[in-house]
Amino acid sequence: MAGLLLVALAGCGSSSNDTASSKTKPAGSPLEGTPWILSPSTNLGVPTTGVVVTSEFAADRVTGNSGCNAYRATAKTSGSSMTIGPAAGTQMACGSTAMAVERAYLARLPEVKTFKISGSTLVLSGANDQTLLVFEASDGASAIVGKWTATGYYTGTAVQSVVLGSTLTADFKDGQVSGDSGCNTFSGPYKVTGTKIKMGPFASTLKACTDAELQAQEQHYTAALDLATTFRVTPTQLELFRADGGIAATFEKSSATG
Repeated sequence: MAGLLLVALAGCGSSSNDTASSKTKPAGSPLEGTPWILSPSTNLGVPTTGVVVTSEFAADRVTGNSGCNAYRATAKTSGSSMTIGPAAGTQMACGSTAMAVERAYLARLPEVKTFKISGSTLVLSGANDQTLLVFEASDGASAIVGKWTATGYYTGTAVQSVVLGSTLTADFKDGQVSGDSGCNTFSGPYKVTGTKIKMGPFASTLKACTDAELQAQEQHYTAALDLATTFRVTPTQLELFRADGGIAATFEKSSATG
């Protein structure tokens, strides 16, 4: 699993009387450290419904999820100019819709020439000010709140899908995360700072699993949560990442209420 390198782009320094710099310095959500989600208003030439594309800038790099895989690329700015290099990433196969979105998105990144931030909207443009990609800022601290159902978790050697017929959950609320780990329930504190997250220590019920596969899954799932150091969240998906940038666990927003 390729590690994700969190990215940061140098801001434009300017004095209050520097008219030229003030015209090129974007206003609104900061480029650096803001989780950006590709807006449905972006026309990639392929259907994007149900596919989430994200980006985050820091340290002359951009990282994110291109619809199926995690990606990273160099990203340098000067004033309102931006240059993004060819992207590299993981090699997971997805459905045809997600793969088509991914190909179209990654092909556009090297075409970016300028960027502009207006409030919570980031627009990346190409030659002749042609709009290529439009993103909306995500407020991770509030977006993570709610009930999530796990779709995958780190086993210590790989990311594995949830055992068929079982359910793993996480419910974030008021600084506490609780959920179902397959055989038992767990709870503990969590803290979000920007895109960083710290969970635990956890308390758990002590019911014995009657199935060895479920028992192993429970152990791996709770261990994966403990490994999470950063996260990326959209209205429908949550990804937790380990310190090395690899995935700790992935989730879909639960439709359950109460």
